[in-house]
Amino acid sequence: MSQAGEFMVPSGLMNNAGTWPACDSTILGVPTSNCKYVTTTSKLGDGNFSVVKECMNLQTKVRYAMKLIPKRLVRGRLQLIQREVMVLKHVRTRTHHLESGRGEHEKGVERQGTFDGHHHVLQLFDYFETKDNIVLVTQLCEQSDLYDRIINSGSLDIDTQVKPYIACLLSALDFLHQSGVIHRDIKAENILFRLRETLPPSDAKYDVRAHDLIIADFGLAVGKEDHSSLKEYVGTLSYLAPELVRCKDMKTMTPAEAERIPEYGAAVDIWALGVLCYFMMSGYMPFDCEDDAETSDCILKGDYYVDEEARANANESYKSCWNFMQRCFTMDDKIRPRANELMGHAFMREYFQSAAANDFASIPLLERSRSSNSLHHLAPPSRAPFISSGVPVINERPVPRVGSRERNLDKLRDTLRKTLSLTSLEPMRFVAQANAPNANKKNSTFVLEPAPPTGSLMNGCFSVTPESKSNLNTPVLSRRSSGQSVIDTATTTMRSYSAKGQRSKLLSSNGADTDRHRVPQFHFGDDDE
Repeated sequence: MSQAGEFMVPSGLMNNAGTWPACDSTILGVPTSNCKYVTTTSKLGDGNFSVVKECMNLQTKVRYAMKLIPKRLVRGRLQLIQREVMVLKHVRTRTHHLESGRGEHEKGVERQGTFDGHHHVLQLFDYFETKDNIVLVTQLCEQSDLYDRIINSGSLDIDTQVKPYIACLLSALDFLHQSGVIHRDIKAENILFRLRETLPPSDAKYDVRAHDLIIADFGLAVGKEDHSSLKEYVGTLSYLAPELVRCKDMKTMTPAEAERIPEYGAAVDIWALGVLCYFMMSGYMPFDCEDDAETSDCILKGDYYVDEEARANANESYKSCWNFMQRCFTMDDKIRPRANELMGHAFMREYFQSAAANDFASIPLLERSRSSNSLHHLAPPSRAPFISSGVPVINERPVPRVGSRERNLDKLRDTLRKTLSLTSLEPMRFVAQANAPNANKKNSTFVLEPAPPTGSLMNGCFSVTPESKSNLNTPVLSRRSSGQSVIDTATTTMRSYSAKGQRSKLLSSNGADTDRHRVPQFHFGDDDE
């Protein structure tokens, strides 16, 4: 059920005429248009079901990332593409709504904080299809993502990185949830960085790359009111909330058993944010075990790994971060704090000026068992190869530990001590005046550009295959936004986000083939501005 003041996704059944791509779009007689984009011959990235290339609009000369999804690989899963396009169109409309000032006074929208959530969601600019591919045109982002940054660093600094990164993502999740959208696959691999034209300022007290974070990959996103989808077993195992894990055997349950499984909601994204926070702080995952069954069992019990020595020697920043994670790991999803409520947590308040302080004393902390710590794999999640099967599954196995448990624990404790030694010992500084301008907003890299000219867009048409070139050396416009990152190609190598399919286990409903013709209950209406 929606909360008061939320801008909900309009509900209602959709017919095939209002859904893109349509199931019968490749039949003979469909008009074919010339493509208004040219792509590079080289790939910027690829995943299990897509290839990403840099592209340029032939009319505006603006560069984007082009995601090509082969139709032969998504037969029976067309509904996932339909959902992704509809969610991204809805998010685009909401972003323009807020930037125009029409959403300035909406309940639940944080406007005094450091981050504006709608600035940190992947922007879709165009979409079309060819004989062989479904094509999405989105903003360009850096090729490396948050997963790369964590792995390359071992762990992130709590005060200067973990805290502002989580604050930014919390703001973005609040925007999505207030817009009626559940992401269902929040993880480090799906957090990208917006391209920058200039170097970040060196005098900031926190890592201002937090302003560049982008939540991407909406292939599993659904509307809060899409009740038929809220018992699907989808996502990435390491990040799944208990209520989602309970849906694992839905397809083999009797109707009576399936009826007793409650629907989940936006709280699954909050649990996943807690897992991501843990990963950033420690460099390994809280629930990962020897195999998937043990991992699922630990999630259902709320049994995550705790380094007792690190906690015993922790400073106030570490303790505050740990408490924030525990709130995200509230087992009962009905009382798990929402995104806008977590803005008032002590760990977050310096980034949200107007948020009321909240100690969450009424919510019991998870009492976890320490007896199963030996089950947990204390290593970063691996990027395992794709295992072909009837559903899109990526085999995620934790990296095996090398040497004895004691040597590995010593190494991990050294990493944690290094992290803790870098954190500031100064207490959090709260803003005294709630309505004072936030000085940190000057570090934002978001600029809302006008919508591309109507004649320059494909708008879902059936097109010939775009031409490929070895390089795109036509000068581009000297402007930048979350949707249009434009830079000098003579001096800078263009980078784009890639589909990170090979990094973690992507689960999809076992009923994908059975439900291939079911159109999601997800209606947006006219998205044109």
